[in-house]
Amino acid sequence: MDDKEIWRDIKGFEGLYQISTIGRVRSLDRVDSRGNYRKGKALADVVSGNGYHQVNLWRDGKVEIKLTHRLMAKTFIPNPDNLPQVNHRDEDKGNNRVENLEWCTASYNTNYGTRNERAAKANERPIYAVSGSGHRYFFESARKAAELLGLDRSAVSKCLRGKRKYHGGFSFELAV
Repeated sequence: MDDKEIWRDIKGFEGLYQISTIGRVRSLDRVDSRGNYRKGKALADVVSGNGYHQVNLWRDGKVEIKLTHRLMAKTFIPNPDNLPQVNHRDEDKGNNRVENLEWCTASYNTNYGTRNERAAKANERPIYAVSGSGHRYFFESARKAAELLGLDRSAVSKCLRGKRKYHGGFSFELAV
């Protein structure tokens, strides 16, 4: 635990939940709607399908799922220009320390750091396009497969990432 950890109430959940400068979320001691005492505790976060940490916050019998990095930014980082997105400076979605986060535009966030190089490299890995009858066709990259088969490259990429099963009558897999 960091000795410089500072806790603040989460906006909209004052008196219920707090977040710290190192990205931990806790509930506070309270009496629930039935009059039962509830001891505060550190909340376990869950990693979403796209790699971001999130927590479930309850209020008035309803749950709200909140992304930890956005809670951090809203709580600790001024946003005078009303920028819409939060960037992880070290590109690690699990590092939600306040010093690792910054408000930014969508364009800045998309093009930040090594994202474009990583995406280009991923699109240049050899793959197989598998037809409905089971025939496997080798391509040097997803880009080349999409180009030669007349398909949408992002849909081919979604198939490779498991976000989609088929595109254009083919399934796709990495050639390992």
